[in-house]
Amino acid sequence: MSSLFHALARWDRLTLAIVVLTILTFLVFPFGRSANAPLAILALVGLWLLATRWREVWTQPVMRWLLILIAALWIPQWLALPGAVNFERAWSDAIYYPLFGIAALPIIWAAMRHDVVPLVLYCLLGIVFVWSLDGLLQFATGSNVFGFPYNGVRLSGMFGENLTMGVVIAHLLPLLLEATRRLMQRCLAWGLVILPILAVIMLSGSRSAMLLMLFGLVLYGALMIWFYRPRWYWIVGAVAVVLVGMAGTLAVSPETRDRVERVGKIFEMDREGFNQATAMRGDVWLSGWEVAKDDPWLGVGVRGYELAAVERGYTDRPYMHLHFFALDVQVSTGLVGLLAYLSAYLAFLVVLWRSGGGMPAGVGVVAAGLALLPINTHFGFYASYTLAIIWPIIGLGGALTVSGRGVTAHADAHDRHSRAGGNPDRR
Repeated sequence: MSSLFHALARWDRLTLAIVVLTILTFLVFPFGRSANAPLAILALVGLWLLATRWREVWTQPVMRWLLILIAALWIPQWLALPGAVNFERAWSDAIYYPLFGIAALPIIWAAMRHDVVPLVLYCLLGIVFVWSLDGLLQFATGSNVFGFPYNGVRLSGMFGENLTMGVVIAHLLPLLLEATRRLMQRCLAWGLVILPILAVIMLSGSRSAMLLMLFGLVLYGALMIWFYRPRWYWIVGAVAVVLVGMAGTLAVSPETRDRVERVGKIFEMDREGFNQATAMRGDVWLSGWEVAKDDPWLGVGVRGYELAAVERGYTDRPYMHLHFFALDVQVSTGLVGLLAYLSAYLAFLVVLWRSGGGMPAGVGVVAAGLALLPINTHFGFYASYTLAIIWPIIGLGGALTVSGRGVTAHADAHDRHSRAGGNPDRR
């Protein structure tokens, strides 16, 4: 704890403000669009960094490729505008879209200068732990601390009527596991903190969240084995604890157990079974594929799927989005947008891996990789709520990668140049 206060004493006001705003962004996730307020301020800080420290930003690989990733997702939206089915929505989304990505820039910049990552990780773990306890209270008593009722099928906790708690926590899981690992170096009992978090992901009733949780656990476990070579009994023990916890969750929740069992119907190889296993996503994907074939190169524009699918007779029921990131990009911005997305996504992950070192870089890759995973089947790819969730995670993934790499040297150089009256950013 003393080392944390010592680190805080060295931070400048801008770094402290960036850290507080980043933590606040995660804190207000349950309250709908409230996250847009701290994100808007972070976006302004990001624009200021681009305006005043462009050379420093561009010469750092992680920040440079973050900007390339933003451009790869943004430029195809403009190319699709002339043929956009819902021009007004496509136009408005294209205007504000890059701001969410730029809001991820400041935390990476701060992590290059100071050791900010541990504080953000520990605060994030504390926030999600409180969400999880509140969710378990809702499951046990029928309502949470704010009086939001449990509908008997899916936990919502502090997220209220917005049934996204499980997916949000599942996206954050690699970061939560890393925070837990660091705390376990002081006391193994900290490992128990992750169990209620995993339980709430399952009780949330989202099969997408459970799949994302599985990816997170497997990939994080692979990183642990790769970097630390733990003894076999530690691996067996960790797997056993997680499996017992999951089995216990399924035992106390017949609704969750039923949802998991229905996933098995995907192997029945018929349309009805596939729809039951995927919560009717099969029909959505088929109609989306038909729309994609009509406009294969540049797509129907962002937010155009719902209108195009109904008007062209591909579905009788309007769906707001496609529940499939890669297909959403294909339908909205065509093959041009899809290739740009996949290429920049993979390149960004490679840069994260190569630019960092050890476990933190691996966790950064997993966190950012799952945030933009092409086969994600929950949110709409271009929805503002989605952007408010995935870009802070990508930013923290980048911060993990650069943390510890030249932080002290950079800060010392900054101090020397400042005392000499020079500009520390002109290299």
